Amino acid sequence: MYARMGVPGRAFLTLLILLLISCSPENHSAKVVKGVLDLRHIEQGDDFTVRMNGEWEFFFGTFIYGTPGEIVDTLTPDCYGKVPGYWSKYTVDSLQLPRFGYGTYRALIILPRGYRDRMGFDMPVFDTSYEISINGVTLARNGTPARSRAESIPSYEPLFFSYVPKSDTLELLIRVSNYEHRRGGFWMPLKTGTFHKIQTDFTNQWFISIAVSGMLFASFLFFFIFYLLDRRDRKLLMFSILVLCLTLRPFLSAPYLATIVDIRNWQLIIRGEYLILYFMITSGAWLAYLIYPTQWFRRFSIATDIIFLFGIAAVILLPVHLFTYSVWFIQATALLALIYVIMMSIRGIAKHNRIDILYLAAFLAITVGVVADILLSNALEENQQLYILSFLMLVFVFIQATLLIRDWVRRGQGREKLAMQLEELNRNLENRVKKRTAELQERTDELNSRNEQIARQNRKLSETINLKNKIFSVISHDLRSPVVNILYTLYMLKEEEFRDKTELLADSCIQSSQQLITLLENMLVWGRGQEDMIRYAPAEHDLADLILTNISILKDGSDRKEISLNFTQVGRSKGWFDRDLVDIVIRNLLSNAIKYTNHGGKVTILVREKEDSGDWVTIKICDNGVGISAERQKRLFTGDEITSTPGTDSEKGTGIGLRLVHELVTISKGTITVESKPDNGSCFTVILPGPDQGKKGRDFFNQPS
Repeated sequence: MYARMGVPGRAFLTLLILLLISCSPENHSAKVVKGVLDLRHIEQGDDFTVRMNGEWEFFFGTFIYGTPGEIVDTLTPDCYGKVPGYWSKYTVDSLQLPRFGYGTYRALIILPRGYRDRMGFDMPVFDTSYEISINGVTLARNGTPARSRAESIPSYEPLFFSYVPKSDTLELLIRVSNYEHRRGGFWMPLKTGTFHKIQTDFTNQWFISIAVSGMLFASFLFFFIFYLLDRRDRKLLMFSILVLCLTLRPFLSAPYLATIVDIRNWQLIIRGEYLILYFMITSGAWLAYLIYPTQWFRRFSIATDIIFLFGIAAVILLPVHLFTYSVWFIQATALLALIYVIMMSIRGIAKHNRIDILYLAAFLAITVGVVADILLSNALEENQQLYILSFLMLVFVFIQATLLIRDWVRRGQGREKLAMQLEELNRNLENRVKKRTAELQERTDELNSRNEQIARQNRKLSETINLKNKIFSVISHDLRSPVVNILYTLYMLKEEEFRDKTELLADSCIQSSQQLITLLENMLVWGRGQEDMIRYAPAEHDLADLILTNISILKDGSDRKEISLNFTQVGRSKGWFDRDLVDIVIRNLLSNAIKYTNHGGKVTILVREKEDSGDWVTIKICDNGVGISAERQKRLFTGDEITSTPGTDSEKGTGIGLRLVHELVTISKGTITVESKPDNGSCFTVILPGPDQGKKGRDFFNQPS
């Protein structure tokens, strides 16, 4: 049967066997009576364990250290204290002992004559520190017990140690102190026996605790992922939180797995334990409500949440010995929630709901764990050494996983059936729709095509009309100025008093004529561009010739403003472009540079091969004029509005120059960019194809077909 089981089944069965072994009673039931544990019935070589429960001698307010090799029989204890138990429940002279203080537990172990086998001692945690000595020799310590709060150091760390008897009687002295917790002394049993047996039991407890925590953490991930897939199911979220708390609980309570990673801060362990308990109780209450929703239990869960918030604040802000009293509220709330779900599951069974049978089994198992843990925490359970709720929670986890998988399978089957029905319906509808769609599609496509064509034509026409209206309104004014200047200059030439200024007046006429020609040329090219009639005939040309020609044309204007024009050539200056189009580009850029540069300024023109490739040639025209704002640069080449800014000498323009430049550069297979800052000048960079680009194009088209 074991061989036919799967891996998960084998793991669970192995864990269950180890759990039963670790929780099984000791093979010897001797007890401490009046401070004496009689083990003389033990045979040499026997494996045995025994819990040292019973009546220990207790000396309150006294530390007894003993003398190596000597046992004093004249000591009179203040009382015989029940172990496990808290000394705050002991009475001396009819008075109950205080919870804070220090003292000594003492017990004698009587061994068989000549018994010298190595013995082991499994030491539980104490509230809140202890050290143990055998026959006057200190062998183990947990924290630092002291006679005052200032010297005492609390600690929780389970441990075991070995001892080889040197006599037939062992005197155990456990010096304890408590100034931090609401209780002091033993609350878990101390075990002794043969070293191998004690070590095996100690190791099994840790292994089982780690294994259960690992299984619970895997279960948390499993349910939390399912919640993320379906966030409407809040029951999965509450169950995930509850399982996560039970996963973390063994790290901060018996067996204190946190000591594996060297977390020994007593305050942190206690506060962490109570935070986990509060999260457990509130998630458990809401889980109970979501499984069996009723109005009154919803109010109970809300009240638990409110108390939860106060409890979290108390754990964070109050001293340990105060907030630990809230454990009674936590225990009472857990029992009330369990009573509720057990009653509701019994009611469901009465209504023939088979799922409630599984729930009842799970809740009964959890109830056993909760009750056992409550008894252990209050030192009312003599044989239990671990909190077992996390172990028994695995029953609920497996049941919940089974129900969850069943629901998902049913949902999948339902979705599959619905999908088949929808598929059949869709096929029928699709056949009908195809017939009508085919008829309408042809008409729709034809209408859409016509509508899109008309819309494009209307948009283009509207944009062209608006743009032309704006440009003509500018041109009507800008054409008049140079014509009037020429006419006025000619009249002045006829006057005798201006005969000596003939050369100056002629220069003025030439400048106005050049301005007029540039304006008309720009308008002509722009108009062709609007009608897609710009002729593009590229060939190999020298940019230096074009630039020098335009410098000579515009030199009078630059000299008038005392602007220096500097031309630099680096490498080859030949490119593959349409000479007329690039001539307009250079003239516009150079004219703008002079126009927006102040008197005494500087304009530089640079032509060079592109550094990373000889297939391109770069023209860079820079000035130190007024510059262009960042906002205007965004719409400089493609903006909808036609605007012109007067030059530094109030020179006027149409506002289409840079738009035209951008369009002509694009037609020439090039790019144009601008870098500028207000009052720091502007730099326009044009990149055009080099002569190698033209050769590649010619070679491609000249290839034989």
